[in-house]
Amino acid sequence: MLLIADSGSTKTDWRLIDKSGDCLVSLKSKGLNPYFLQPKDIKHVLLEKIKGHISNVNKVVFYGAGCGHPVKAAELAQVLNEVFPTENSSEVNGDILGAARSLHQHEPGIACILGTGSNSCLYDGKNIIGTVPSLGFILGDQGSGTVLGRDLIRELLQSNNNSDLREEFFETYQLDQREILDKIYNQPRPNRFLASFTPFLLKHASNPVIHRIIYQNFRQFFDFYILPLRKSNPTLSLKFTGSVAFHFAEHLSIVAQEYSEIIELIEQSPMEGLKNYHSHTFASF
Repeated sequence: MLLIADSGSTKTDWRLIDKSGDCLVSLKSKGLNPYFLQPKDIKHVLLEKIKGHISNVNKVVFYGAGCGHPVKAAELAQVLNEVFPTENSSEVNGDILGAARSLHQHEPGIACILGTGSNSCLYDGKNIIGTVPSLGFILGDQGSGTVLGRDLIRELLQSNNNSDLREEFFETYQLDQREILDKIYNQPRPNRFLASFTPFLLKHASNPVIHRIIYQNFRQFFDFYILPLRKSNPTLSLKFTGSVAFHFAEHLSIVAQEYSEIIELIEQSPMEGLKNYHSHTFASF
């Protein structure tokens, strides 16, 4: 049996599949980004939420935010091997490879993630052969739920022109300025906190202020994450995965048209595609 995990900064989807690709067990846990959680904390989550619900695991394949760096991937693989001891060592990959395999299977293309974070890559049908540096929400992540939420908060707290919008926001989330700043600067996982405001952005997408935030972010995503990959690959298919891409698909597609791009597929989660991909690679272990 193959245990597949797709982990963002917010949540992790787990599927235990057989060689036909049929799902035997489906589980969820919180996101297991090794930049935000220590190995002992990751192990605790695995033992508490996953280990007791599955059996007969032959291999674990983990795709996750923060796992693109070899050191972090090795740290997580060691924890997985301790919790799920098998003859086959656990395989840990960055979430962008998971997105590419899910979206394009064994065909070349450009794969993009728009969820809590954002990323893109050039995929040759087997490996990632080109990327744009992913710098996190302080320096990058344009178009992500975290940066959309960050830009919304900044607008609401700094501008005096959005009193009605500000009032509805505070009423909706039962937060004041002090609590917001405390959660961003003093509490763990500020990215998840900021990304939690995407439903408010989507609900008020026609508001001029929020419309500007959404479209400015998506244009920046194309500028920084797609155009550099597109220069020498003008005909490759473009596909997206992630909750922001899925729920803001209408707005994302409008921006794509501005760049003369066609988005061939938008998936909310890469898991179904990963099940299909790995059901054809069972013989490799």
